[in-house]
Amino acid sequence: MPTPIGSGYFVQLDIPDEAFAAYRQGKELAAHHQYKEAITEFGRAVAFMEAPPAFRARVFERRGECYWYLGEFAAAGQDYRAALETCDDPGQIARARARLGEVADSVGQFSEAVSLFNTALREGLAAADLIAIGRAQRGLGIVQRRQGNTDQAINHLSQALAAFRQAGDARQQARVLSSLGRTRFARGEYQAAISAMQEALKIDEAMGDRWRYVLGLNDLGECHRALYDIDTARQYHEQALEMAERYGANVIKPDIQHNLGSDLVEAGRIRMGVVHLQQALDGARSLNKRETEAMILYSLIPAYIELKELSLAQQAVADLSALANTINADRYRSLAAFRRGELLFAQGSKVPAVAELQTAMLAAQTSLDIGILWRLHALMSQVVDDEAIANVHRQIAVGFIRQAVDPLHDPQLRARFVNALPVKTILQAAGIDPNRL
Repeated sequence: MPTPIGSGYFVQLDIPDEAFAAYRQGKELAAHHQYKEAITEFGRAVAFMEAPPAFRARVFERRGECYWYLGEFAAAGQDYRAALETCDDPGQIARARARLGEVADSVGQFSEAVSLFNTALREGLAAADLIAIGRAQRGLGIVQRRQGNTDQAINHLSQALAAFRQAGDARQQARVLSSLGRTRFARGEYQAAISAMQEALKIDEAMGDRWRYVLGLNDLGECHRALYDIDTARQYHEQALEMAERYGANVIKPDIQHNLGSDLVEAGRIRMGVVHLQQALDGARSLNKRETEAMILYSLIPAYIELKELSLAQQAVADLSALANTINADRYRSLAAFRRGELLFAQGSKVPAVAELQTAMLAAQTSLDIGILWRLHALMSQVVDDEAIANVHRQIAVGFIRQAVDPLHDPQLRARFVNALPVKTILQAAGIDPNRL
């Protein structure tokens, strides 16, 4: 296997002392999340045109990663392209291309991301570069999850985890475990999601990776909210937001504000929740994070309906529908149709509401998690006039609820979920005692 390009390899090269010192200082600053300062040092290092191409390519990649963490995706992409073009080392080229895939994914350019990751994977395999292989597989897994293809996502992420374990890279293992947790969450497999997220959180804490630790808190909180453990969810999200603000982690704040706002809405503090959701929406739009924007709109719509602010709900539905077409994934088309149907029902338009909910269901079975699917069928049971059809939807909703409940280890968490009002209502309507589920 080729010798990996890294600090141990750099000492064998003819690198100007000042350039190497700036590179080492940049790495140290980045490790402590001082990304702006790290960018300055990496800029000093890469300015030495006489330095070997392998060194300059790695500096470009490191600086690009700092820009990425700051949410400056265009600058990150520019540096990754420079890394791609500066050095002819096959492994370095594969790594830089995978990084470009991450930028494309971050701004919702999923087709471009898949193309870049697939090319990076072929290059990484040809170079026998485990890190490049792991990054490409992880990237493919993340994009597949975003598009609702969770079986494919788990396959790619499992291969990424194996590559990083073989390479002995604990930090990257934690990143893959986080992605696996989010994928399990996207399938409604909450126990498996929590287990993967907790494992990632332990690694991030041991590595001192504060940003990833914050993301882990955010993810765990989202799992608990899905199970109606709202107090725990809010504690996780409040801690995550405080830490994100302390560390200047602006690129991840919209996701945390989204979750905290959703916690508050679920707890009945709807107006306060909407304030957080609107702040999250502004942040996601400023960073061009389309997936986050879509999920925030999805959360805002029922809050607006509950507040009887139907004109705001209608605008949010239109924005979500347009965004779903831009992202071009069944998951988001399903979410948009679900909310359109919910709004039409709230406006008293039952027939078109049924049509929209049926549209949502057509694309939903492989692209939506069971946490959304049971709610979709529960709503349909209220909208349709035919009691026999309504009962069919109740039974389907109950089936999805069982899939969520059965694997849960914690009896208190199980009890909290089945006795939450939305869950209890559909169970009782189906003639099931929640405490016997």
